[in-house]
Amino acid sequence: MQQKTILLVMKKIINNPMMFVQDTLCGIYYAHQDEVTFTDGSRKAMVKKQRKPGKVALCTGGGSGHLPLFLGYIGQGMLDGCSVGEVFASPSVNDMLSVTKAVDNGAGVLYLYGNYGGDKMNFTMAAEQADFESGIRVLSVLGMDDVAVEEPAHRRGIAGIFFVYKCAGAAAEEMMSLDECYRIAKKTADNLRTMGVSLSACTLPRVGHPSFEIADDEMEIGMGIHGEPGIRREKIMTAEEITNELLAKILPELDLKAGDETAVLVNGLGATPLEEQYIVTKRIYEVLSEKGIHIFHTYVGEHATSMEMAGLSISVLKLDDELKRLLAAPADAIMFKQFQLDVNKTYEQVDLTEHQQAEEAFVNQEPIGKTGGNTLTAEDFVKLFGALKVMADREKDELIRLDSVAGDGDMGLSMADGFAAVQHYLEGKTFSDIGELFYRVGKKMQASAASSMGTLVAFGFMGVGKAFRGRTEIRCQELGDLLAAFEQAIMKLGGAKPGDKTFLDGLHPAVEVLKSATTDDEARALLPRAAQAAKEGSDKTTTMVARFGRIAFRGEASRSILDPGSVLAAFIVRTLAESI
Repeated sequence: MQQKTILLVMKKIINNPMMFVQDTLCGIYYAHQDEVTFTDGSRKAMVKKQRKPGKVALCTGGGSGHLPLFLGYIGQGMLDGCSVGEVFASPSVNDMLSVTKAVDNGAGVLYLYGNYGGDKMNFTMAAEQADFESGIRVLSVLGMDDVAVEEPAHRRGIAGIFFVYKCAGAAAEEMMSLDECYRIAKKTADNLRTMGVSLSACTLPRVGHPSFEIADDEMEIGMGIHGEPGIRREKIMTAEEITNELLAKILPELDLKAGDETAVLVNGLGATPLEEQYIVTKRIYEVLSEKGIHIFHTYVGEHATSMEMAGLSISVLKLDDELKRLLAAPADAIMFKQFQLDVNKTYEQVDLTEHQQAEEAFVNQEPIGKTGGNTLTAEDFVKLFGALKVMADREKDELIRLDSVAGDGDMGLSMADGFAAVQHYLEGKTFSDIGELFYRVGKKMQASAASSMGTLVAFGFMGVGKAFRGRTEIRCQELGDLLAAFEQAIMKLGGAKPGDKTFLDGLHPAVEVLKSATTDDEARALLPRAAQAAKEGSDKTTTMVARFGRIAFRGEASRSILDPGSVLAAFIVRTLAESI
């Protein structure tokens, strides 16, 4: 039966907030039906389908809202079962007991869970009942890796528990005894430290509003994964500053020395892009390399989240040969996969120095004097490119604004970068060959204007270069031919045509105006008219349905949007008219 729609005040892709956890669990069971199931009629009691007689079983649990923690690590080489509660709430004793009985292979069960009051009570009760009711021996190891808490006994279990799952899970796969698996888990936990930073709150579906408030320009160092207070709140720092501060708390507690090996986890809390996590990873490598500390393996991504909280944590595990071997073992959990890692890897300095590509050799050409007042030489076009650089800087923000509506907003930046690179390239160079000038400008634009529009404009300049190769002087009447060559090259590369709501709709009207000139004087006189025609052509794109480019998928909805490419074309034509 279709559920009644509930009005939501939060931006979440859910159904009934009361059913958030149940809906999530159903999706997991559907997606991983060959790997996991539930026991005793409770979806919150998840167990691995594949059993291995005589193997120690590993179990965990905690509140929902942290995927892939906790359920995501059920699978070969990691966990055998897991019980979860509602969002950020401890799992029930009954569910944990059901999981324990279901996964026991006759060798005992090892509990791995975070140092939280509710979890400790419920897991302890489940262990007592498993022993009393079924004679199952249960040992427990707590995750207590959060160095934001000064008192070790009170430290919270956060993302670093991933390493405990991994090493203890590999030990169980090797058929170690319960006592040995406990030793490995405890050893891992003892050599592990984590600390995080939060940039935003998260919203529990059943609550409907953020769990706390934090200003847009603030962050909290050391916040827990449920929003527990951290060390302090302050203005947002750079990635390098954040990394330095987190490592300054983590590394001293591990007593690391030059030559020691570690594993590192950079964990996103739910809304932090991987790009930002890798920026932090860069700084971790720099800091540890300076200290002579080796990183055996790095895990980057979401391993223990807090719904849609923005922020991340850093975990460092100090390795010895035993832990390295176990960490390197393969794993096949429902939300984590790892092939066998090479335990014999060597540590060589990674050279990330970029080497600028050598520019094509260029010998300055002797400038050619004009033979008449209505002729143009390469020097005139060098001045044009200087004027285009000024235009790109002046109109950058407007192009960003327009392109943010129609595309991804990078056009203004890429044009400013491209024409700046062109001007830098032309400094100190003299040309006589107009075609070579345009071709080389196109090559430089191609390498510097990092956008599809940059590529099109660059190819247009190269098209002019091919059309006017060897020419040292052109008549003003040929400006129409020059713009036509520019247009034809863009059409050839991009595939669009005038009327498709693209750059061409700002360029083509100017081409037609200048092509109509029958004399040099008329061509000069038509330049302002060409600029006006380009502007009018661009303005008309607000009446067109896009048939090409990024906004074509919007269909009729694209009609009212002013095409940013056509605006750029009009700016280029206006600059040509003003500078020639």
